[in-house]
Amino acid sequence: MCQLSPAPERRVLSLHSTLGTDPVDLKCCTLYYPVSCNKDGITLIFSHGLAGHKEQYDPTISRLLLHHQARAIVRDIWVIDFPNHGESAILNRPTLDARKAAGKGVCTTADFESYLRAFLSSPSLKNSSVVGIAHSGSCTAWVLALTSIHTCPTPVGIILVEPTLMFPSLSPTDPRSIHGAANVRGSLTKRDRWPNREALEKWLIGGKGVWRKWDKRVLSSYIRYGFEEVDDLGGAAKSYVTPTLRKDEESPLYACLSHTVEPESLSRACRAVGDAGNGVHIVWAEFQEFITQVAREDILEAAEHRVMSQRIVTGAGHLIPQEKPDTLGEILVEILGEMLHGSGKGKAKM
Repeated sequence: MCQLSPAPERRVLSLHSTLGTDPVDLKCCTLYYPVSCNKDGITLIFSHGLAGHKEQYDPTISRLLLHHQARAIVRDIWVIDFPNHGESAILNRPTLDARKAAGKGVCTTADFESYLRAFLSSPSLKNSSVVGIAHSGSCTAWVLALTSIHTCPTPVGIILVEPTLMFPSLSPTDPRSIHGAANVRGSLTKRDRWPNREALEKWLIGGKGVWRKWDKRVLSSYIRYGFEEVDDLGGAAKSYVTPTLRKDEESPLYACLSHTVEPESLSRACRAVGDAGNGVHIVWAEFQEFITQVAREDILEAAEHRVMSQRIVTGAGHLIPQEKPDTLGEILVEILGEMLHGSGKGKAKM
């Protein structure tokens, strides 16, 4: 039954994907919103950034669905956890740990691409008109999926939020290179154990990290779904709380090579989505913490200026969904409205 403001349903899909060159069956934990009975409506698919999780989008989606305009054109919404993030990581942990024990390494952005392709090709999305909404590192997975030699259904629109796309010519002095290298090192040395979630919350709020700027609702869901309780088999304590994304799995995901694509790949992806319907739209942060103006220009040039519209979220840094979820929801309504009326073509709002 369709509802005006539906509560999300938790669904687990089995995806035939790959890790490295090995075929594997992975679990994909999702939130599914049955928005309307409009059979011709679009299907939104949200993907989170590195170290994120699907529930971080709850406030953004709630704000989006307050608008009749959005409910009129959206048929349903899917929000996914990548295979080693959130609830998906918990279900896939035996497979992930077995690969590490066998010396086969950890999940890469190429693995995320395979996983995303498998999701887009799943029976659950058959005959869907998909609009992808990606943040930060997950933008790489979408570009790779759309330019892979393996085919998957082409979305009718893509909204990239602070895309961390890089290109082979990237200088080691580029802020993206510097921040990426710092994140690779920092993620390996950061704290990753707390006796309970109460201690975790106190540490996050009381520290000097990025979490102080997060929306309280997003921070609460992060504490609940970005971490899990694990039995301490070798220590005195019975259990401890740790991130679902282990830090040895997180660290290599920040390397520049993990987000390096050929400029031709980005331009092909933009052409494909443009030909399919409503093209590519970008949402930038006001504070250029990671993606500088030079980086933005590099991305737009690589895209052959096929980006249909651009917007800036006032008061936000790179982590827009975490810091300004309501503003992001309003912006998504604007972009979807442009898609419906075709007014976004050729526009660049800055």
